Amino acid sequence: MADILQMKGLTKAFGGVIAVNELDLEIHEGEIIAIIGPNGAGKTTLFNLIAGVFSPTRGQIFFHGQDLAGTNDYQRARMGIARTFQDVRLFGNMSVLDNVMVGLHSRSKYGMLSAAFRLPQGHREEASIRLTAINTLNLVGLGQRADINASELTFGQQKLVSIARALATKPRVIMLDEPAAGSNVLETQEISDLAKRILEMGITVILVEHDMRFVMGTAERVVVLDSGEKLAEGTPSQVQNDRRVITAYLGEQEDQI
Repeated sequence: MADILQMKGLTKAFGGVIAVNELDLEIHEGEIIAIIGPNGAGKTTLFNLIAGVFSPTRGQIFFHGQDLAGTNDYQRARMGIARTFQDVRLFGNMSVLDNVMVGLHSRSKYGMLSAAFRLPQGHREEASIRLTAINTLNLVGLGQRADINASELTFGQQKLVSIARALATKPRVIMLDEPAAGSNVLETQEISDLAKRILEMGITVILVEHDMRFVMGTAERVVVLDSGEKLAEGTPSQVQNDRRVITAYLGEQEDQI
């Protein structure tokens, strides 16, 4: 299986604190992989490094063999690396549809003049953006709620809107940062099912999540970080039964998984 992302010796230090330490990691194209670990393990820092929010102190990240050094988060989004956030970052006073369209406008080809003077190319692209947003909302099951304000949705539904916004950019990799956090049992299952449908679309899925039932029922491979270093890696069952993982992270949850 080909690698879509490769990290070699990836290190990020904040002053004297090393958040990610000499990490070697391959993300296979066409898989759902979960990154887990205790608070402070370096999971969100790793996401920020891949997305281009942070630059590494040392090491390299390759996307389909291309070194991402010198590229920022906007450029990486255009290359096909999309992400969501722990906090959903929606505009509560805007419609669900408009929230998804906002993400697409950042990739719009027509400029301010086309929009101001209502030029044909501007109209055509706006119509295309709207259709893409509607189709993506249908994919996540919120097409019928497209016209209500985002603030009227449950937190779990807002998570789905944030995923829709990322999917609308037509990524090759999508990083979901705690997608099940704050969701009820039904919403968590819907997000798990959605992750699998995303995979069927040919999009590689990377999860950071604390809900171990969600991870074990969704991911094909699990990587465990501890203090910025890789502690373990394998299938969900292999990781679940790794004594180092149980000691460092799962602890008393061992009999609950």
